[in-house]
Amino acid sequence: VDQPIEFVIRAGRPDTAKALREYAARRLSFFMRRFEPHVRCITVRVHDLNGPRRGVDSRCSMTADLIDGRRIFVNATTAWPFASVTQAARRLNEVVRRELRRATSHREPAGGPHESTTGH
Repeated sequence: VDQPIEFVIRAGRPDTAKALREYAARRLSFFMRRFEPHVRCITVRVHDLNGPRRGVDSRCSMTADLIDGRRIFVNATTAWPFASVTQAARRLNEVVRRELRRATSHREPAGGPHESTTGH
């Protein structure tokens, strides 16, 4: 992804934060490549909710600021930070795709772009 990505990663160890940052950049590149012209920047936040306790406690939130001024927010919470990143990136892809489709469908004339006006 050519757009700036801001990372806020609260992980216990610096090497974990670095690995998460690289992993998130790869996942976003994969899931968001086709939407690059529409995205101004993406903010990724990974937070361990329970600290050293076990359980479903890694939250990843992603905010995409679109060129047209819209802001899209998704999050995912799983037991593992890398899984949370993947799930959030997938959700961001789905929501951005749906939002952009909705925006373009509002611009088409009634009946869609292929409606025949000659009766054929």
